[in-house]
Amino acid sequence: MERFDVFVVGAGACGSEIALTLAGQSGLRIGLAERDRLGGECANYGCDPTKTMLQSAKVAAQARRAGRFGVRTGTVEVDFAKVMARVRELVASSTGEGHKPFREAGVTVVPEEVRLVGPRRLEDASGRRIHAERIVLAVGTDPTAPPIPGLEDSPYWTNREAIWAPERVPASLGVIGAGPIGVEFAQLYARFGSRVTVLEAADRLLPPADADAGAALLPALEEDGVTVLTGVKVTAAEHRAGSGWVLRVEGRRDVEVTELLVAAGRRPRLSGHDLAAAGVELDGDRPVLDQRLRTTADGVWAAGDATGELLFTHVADYEAALVVADLLGRPAQRDYRVVPNVTYCDPEVAGVGATEEAAREDGREVATALVRLADNERARIAGQPHGIVKLVADARSGELLGGHLVAESAGELLGEVIAVMAGRIPVGAVGAAIHPYPTLSQSVQGAFDQLARKLDKP
Repeated sequence: MERFDVFVVGAGACGSEIALTLAGQSGLRIGLAERDRLGGECANYGCDPTKTMLQSAKVAAQARRAGRFGVRTGTVEVDFAKVMARVRELVASSTGEGHKPFREAGVTVVPEEVRLVGPRRLEDASGRRIHAERIVLAVGTDPTAPPIPGLEDSPYWTNREAIWAPERVPASLGVIGAGPIGVEFAQLYARFGSRVTVLEAADRLLPPADADAGAALLPALEEDGVTVLTGVKVTAAEHRAGSGWVLRVEGRRDVEVTELLVAAGRRPRLSGHDLAAAGVELDGDRPVLDQRLRTTADGVWAAGDATGELLFTHVADYEAALVVADLLGRPAQRDYRVVPNVTYCDPEVAGVGATEEAAREDGREVATALVRLADNERARIAGQPHGIVKLVADARSGELLGGHLVAESAGELLGEVIAVMAGRIPVGAVGAAIHPYPTLSQSVQGAFDQLARKLDKP
């Protein structure tokens, strides 16, 4: 039996950070297992490759629209093979060192599946037993599919296949789910030349986001040729070998597409682990955790996407630091009051804190401000009028509860909102501050000024 002081299952952003940080700050014997690719979902199948594809798609869209600015470009064609060669190059640049950083840090890497089988006990795929005083489950997530007849055991795409499966751009693409993953792939493939149809059961785009944000994004997607069907129910999916898919939609015509992407949610990758034997309790698909990310089993933590809560790489990094602190005897409680998120479509959709709907459901008296980018000179100059800045505050205390932006580089603009929320800065201070002209940041200032005026009203 091999023994470790700490064993981390999963070498994505969270697990890798925990292992490397512990190795650098302690004399503990650290083990790290990864059954697929070091770097995990974000580096290999999510954030990095998709954002690289989105950048190519954005350049293509800008070139096609160059005539608006008096620039002739001729016919714009996307060389998909070259796009994907660039994707492979950039993924390799972030993951290409393989085991080397871990080996140099003194971390033992097990390049295969390792399962939790009991208290402080794990097994690898060959049956080798591992004992670890402390275990961290950083296992990531798997995509889920809605219970639509015809989907099970059929060759639909998840995010992984949407990146690495196609050799050419499909003639048409259906996307089930209009969350961040669905929206990003819908736009990039539309800009690459696919005829794209998005089908969403909720009544709006990006259901987790503020309703006004989804509404502001819709015209931009439609301008790219994306057909968006919200409030619809897909009753069946039929795959026809050689010709694609037929999607039955309640009360509407069938939707026929060459390829189908299902982007309808994810769940922690915990199947295969004997959680009951180890004493790890679940709440649905999620492990039950305390404020230090400890599970109900003594000596077992869960962090990153494995928590099933906030599936962002920046949250995984934050939680890695919490777990390391706890393992080294410096425990701190997790705090998710200010957690930003960005959907990297064009324009970007960025948010932090509560939506207006969530704040009202929480029983708060709410004040809001909304500024449209169509009134911003920089947005008009850039030819990108689709977008908003929306702020949500507690009408009684004046504290900023959330901010929601739809704009080019909305993720960068969100930083000012994050700072105000984190520091609980009075909204009037930003509204009164001089911002440079002409910039999109003036719309952020305008929203803060509008909100301050509302809060000053009796």
